[in-house]
Amino acid sequence: MTQPTKQSGFTAVELLITLFVAAAFLIAAYQLFNLVIKDGGNTRAESRASNVAYDYMRQYAASSTTIPCTPSTPLSSVPVSVDGLSDATITVTVTCLPNAISSLSKVEVALSYNKPLQTVKYSTFVSSSGSTSTGDITNGLAAWYKLNGDPNNSIGSVNGAVSNAVPGTHNGIPNLAYSFNGTNASIIANSNFGLGATNATISCWVYNANASNSGLFVKVGNGYGIGIGSTTFDNTNPGTKLIMIYGGIRWIVTGTDLGTGWHHVVMVVDGSGVPTAYLDGVSAGSYPGASPAAPTQITYIGGGDGSTRWFKGSVDDVRLYNRALPLSDILSLYSAGAK
Repeated sequence: MTQPTKQSGFTAVELLITLFVAAAFLIAAYQLFNLVIKDGGNTRAESRASNVAYDYMRQYAASSTTIPCTPSTPLSSVPVSVDGLSDATITVTVTCLPNAISSLSKVEVALSYNKPLQTVKYSTFVSSSGSTSTGDITNGLAAWYKLNGDPNNSIGSVNGAVSNAVPGTHNGIPNLAYSFNGTNASIIANSNFGLGATNATISCWVYNANASNSGLFVKVGNGYGIGIGSTTFDNTNPGTKLIMIYGGIRWIVTGTDLGTGWHHVVMVVDGSGVPTAYLDGVSAGSYPGASPAAPTQITYIGGGDGSTRWFKGSVDDVRLYNRALPLSDILSLYSAGAK
């Protein structure tokens, strides 16, 4: 009886399968290559746009403000030539503060480019002397957590202890903030840094990915703190408003929506113990109706105060002051950006 012999090589079906798999790999590799090239091109374009916008901001901050402040639009969608960008236009606006501080002007530059349209913005506050503020405000600074890859205190020995928080990005640059998961992440420092029930300030930069969020950005003991929430402040009842924790057991909705993205958030407790919140240099409301409470010996960043007040997002450049910062100092911090 003749035994069948096994044919060497590929059958037609096997060859088709092999060719199909190879083609799929080639297509995937081509798509990945295009994605890498596209992302790299977008990054280069944004960098070029940012450099030009920043140069315009410096130029007009030095030349287009008046005393007292006068609103103006020196440039409005004026075409500019930027290497590697198409349809680039620049807009420069000068605005005055709503609180009638006539010696300060806000200069904002917006550069739009390419299709679909992309926009980068820079802004700064200019003082009556014509020079922009540096934001290097150290008078009364009791603790400073830059959060640039570590939880260390830049001006003292009480460093923070990280629990489940991880280094994050600020405007795309790694290790310039800490990211919190909204569940169990926090940074805790075992001190209130001598802050009392009056004359104190909390300043920080926060990134809020979702306006319907809840949690504390910073809280000093059981005395006071600032975050996002609602009238029923916990993770199961998220809100959109800035809130202040005050007197240990009270939270106060300011009525101002935080919104998404990066924001500068400040809480000032004045000499009478009245707390006021500021969002991006603008007052978001005060609350004079409760007795102040001196904070206990612990400071929380990102939540973790033994409740459900965990924040999901990023926090950067946390500063605690043992004085009530005036608006001019708050604007300087906002103008300078996170360190």
